[in-house]
Amino acid sequence: MARNREVQRYRRNLKGKYDGSKNGKLNFIRGLVIVAVMAILTFRFVIGTSTIDGQSMNPTLKNGQRVFFLRVLPKYKVGDIISFRMPSGDYYVKRVIAREGDVVVVQDGAITVNGEQIAEPYANGETDTQEDTVVYPYTVGRDAYFVVGDNREHSIDSRSFGGIVKYQIQGKILGDYDSRYGI
Repeated sequence: MARNREVQRYRRNLKGKYDGSKNGKLNFIRGLVIVAVMAILTFRFVIGTSTIDGQSMNPTLKNGQRVFFLRVLPKYKVGDIISFRMPSGDYYVKRVIAREGDVVVVQDGAITVNGEQIAEPYANGETDTQEDTVVYPYTVGRDAYFVVGDNREHSIDSRSFGGIVKYQIQGKILGDYDSRYGI
């Protein structure tokens, strides 16, 4: 009985000294660390950000606009806007016009893919060939994409350098996070 009272008194004293605030703070810090690690992993492997530099995607995307992209898509569709890295180290944002195996021809201000002129309501300006580096008809290579800017007269794109290979692609542009603009 005396032992029982002694144990109860010890518990009351211990409870008075330890009110749970330390455990609450530790849980809060642990939660912050978990959120920080999840954010780092998400932005490293799932989502990326980019800032549009130049006029090549006007009017769809504007100079200075900040966008985010999804990194984990295995394939990209015609019409997708993607971010990719050039061998020079520069990053470009362009629209996919053709995929592996497609035959592209740029002629008379229009683009045809596999013999059909594509409808491009987003295109701005004349679509002409660029520099004599790409010979038409151009067949898009394995795991490659033919990409062009929406602002055709102010875009350096696959009309100059040919198709881009899948490993160059950072991801598909999903939207912007800048309240001044909207996609």
